[in-house]
Amino acid sequence: MAVSGTAEVSTAAELVSAIREASYGTVKLTSDITIYTTLVVNRTVTLDLNGYMLKYGSSSAGHVITVSNGILTIENSDYTKSHNFQKTVSYTHLRAHETAANL
Repeated sequence: MAVSGTAEVSTAAELVSAIREASYGTVKLTSDITIYTTLVVNRTVTLDLNGYMLKYGSSSAGHVITVSNGILTIENSDYTKSHNFQKTVSYTHLRAHETAANL
């Protein structure tokens, strides 16, 4: 099945649903979204932050996004919005483009 179309999302529930829906090639944020559980990606999809923030709001340690099968591309199509970031957590690494062969 060819993947096309863009899902525009403004809530965590919409984000999770759109990431699962195989007919969308791109999932685009239309507001800042806080998620409280790991977002699991099991297909090839583009996540367009669109100038907004995706935040992990859980008080327990965990991953914001896990790609277990497929490829996740993260982009920002709106560079006109600016954010001020405050470091509240120590990050040791970001692992992108991982496959089962090199885990």
